[in-house]
Amino acid sequence: MTDENARAMASIPKNTADIAAADSRSGFWHRAVRSGDWFTWDRIGFACLCSAIGFAAGLIWMLAIPNTYGAPNGTLLMDYLSFWLAGGQALNGTPELAYVPVEFAAIQKDFTGADTVFGFFYPPTFQLLQGGFALLPYKAAFATFIVLTTGMLCLACRMITGAWLLAVCLILVPACANNAFHGQNAALTAALYGFFLVGIERQKMILAGVALGLLTIKPQLGILVPVALIASGNWRTFLSASVTTFVVAGASVAVLGAGVWLVFWQQAPVAAAMMELGGVEWGKMVSVYGGLRLLGLAHGSAMVVQVVVGLAAAVCVWRAWRRSEAMAVRSAVLVGGALLVTPFALSYDLTLLVVPCAYLIRDGLKSGFLPYEKAVLALVIVLSASTSPLAVWLGLPVAPLLPLLVIWLGLRRMDQAPRPLAGIDDPAQTSAIAG
Repeated sequence: MTDENARAMASIPKNTADIAAADSRSGFWHRAVRSGDWFTWDRIGFACLCSAIGFAAGLIWMLAIPNTYGAPNGTLLMDYLSFWLAGGQALNGTPELAYVPVEFAAIQKDFTGADTVFGFFYPPTFQLLQGGFALLPYKAAFATFIVLTTGMLCLACRMITGAWLLAVCLILVPACANNAFHGQNAALTAALYGFFLVGIERQKMILAGVALGLLTIKPQLGILVPVALIASGNWRTFLSASVTTFVVAGASVAVLGAGVWLVFWQQAPVAAAMMELGGVEWGKMVSVYGGLRLLGLAHGSAMVVQVVVGLAAAVCVWRAWRRSEAMAVRSAVLVGGALLVTPFALSYDLTLLVVPCAYLIRDGLKSGFLPYEKAVLALVIVLSASTSPLAVWLGLPVAPLLPLLVIWLGLRRMDQAPRPLAGIDDPAQTSAIAG
């Protein structure tokens, strides 16, 4: 037997079990789910192109064409209206009115001629920021805020992945579009989380703390960050974040006055009551609490479960930040935990998951994806703007599963060394993207 014939014979499966195994590896389950080979760059690129076209067309429709979201006088009724009007009150010298529900509702009705009212539950530091945008007309401010904050998120993703193409793809995920159409601030908070994590990874602890201090514009999303910093011994970041928080708060006091903070804290029970009484539809929340209320649990029972889940998330953050320095692990567990620990998080807040997805994709391209990792990432991305419709229309509160899956991906990477699966990556494409 020639050497060529011997090699040919060796390549033939020796029994039916080998044949079945070979067939299963090339089957749909293996390609689409286990290895994720189905998620090729041409398919991803086509999906991103469609997303970009829909993104742009949707914003043009909202901002330039009369539509169903307009008030009788044509004012666009979206969340950003409350931001802009709160900033306007700062410019008018009456910032405290944004925190008096009756007064702020009257201001909105006078401006829109509609009964739709949006609450403003953000601290005065965020109101101070919106004062700059309130110098612009409403729709121009809306567009400017979305472009700038989404651009910041794109920059954060570029710093994480090292590739502009990947960064642009990441800001085109459905959650980002959902955030943009609402005129919300999730792209801003996600960008600040990204800058914080990049600072930690690059040992720029002071700059990481500055980004973290600015994140206090939405304090409920930073509940677990002290756990992470203490577990990893990042005391410089902790100190820098504390100083930044006091400086920003002091600037708001200097510009808006100390009284606005007092009114802000007096309004806090209103926000809690809105959550408890369903002032914000539970189906539009992405928290464990919102999901349980949608399923019929009472406030007390749902809150108990929420606390238990939050404590479990804190334990996961402590473990990840104590045992691992890999940012794919740390970011996934911290950001996923941030969305699980707070009872008040809405669908657009899922934009935060872009940051750990960026780290997981970067590490997957570099060292190989774990089995099922690509498929789970795709599931998280695809469902990131679909949780509210599923909950509101079908009564299926699937939103808490997304941060839970991201935490699972992070912990899994801590416990398993990634090994490239056969045929999972095209090295030439990977190096071209990463470069």
